[in-house]
Amino acid sequence: MGRYRIGLMVGNKSIDYVHEIRMGIQNTLEESGHQLVAISDLIPFHSRLNTASYFRVAFEIVSRLNLDAVIVPAGIISGYLNARHASLHEFLSILDPNKTLVIERVLHGYRCVGKDSTQGMRECMRHLIETCGYKEIGFIGGPESSKGAREREEVYRQEMASAGLAG
Repeated sequence: MGRYRIGLMVGNKSIDYVHEIRMGIQNTLEESGHQLVAISDLIPFHSRLNTASYFRVAFEIVSRLNLDAVIVPAGIISGYLNARHASLHEFLSILDPNKTLVIERVLHGYRCVGKDSTQGMRECMRHLIETCGYKEIGFIGGPESSKGAREREEVYRQEMASAGLAG
């Protein structure tokens, strides 16, 4: 089996969630004898920069690196963008869809690995209520711009109400 060079499109690598995703992918690739090309290591990221410009440059560089594949964490990148900026779809159109894996979301025309925030949260809440017997469970949500955070909060409220608990 040949050694593959796989790019990872991430933003600010100092954020714990981004770092955990990167390390999981990096460890898996290295164990399999492949190489991770972390785009955040190639382009300095600063929170004061226009994030749309940063991602446009990053995607353009990746398209020219002739990598064997590119992993795009759609939720992370979308979290950096807002309605005034270009969309994730515009950035993805720069890449070869046959070499692109989108994680965290399912997008038509791309190989995708999605996640189910609702089922995981539902199982967690039921475990805390039914198995552990907790009656008071707090919830700290993510940003309102995060669809996953909103979904998890809704499940939290549903499960608390279903158990007759104040949430």
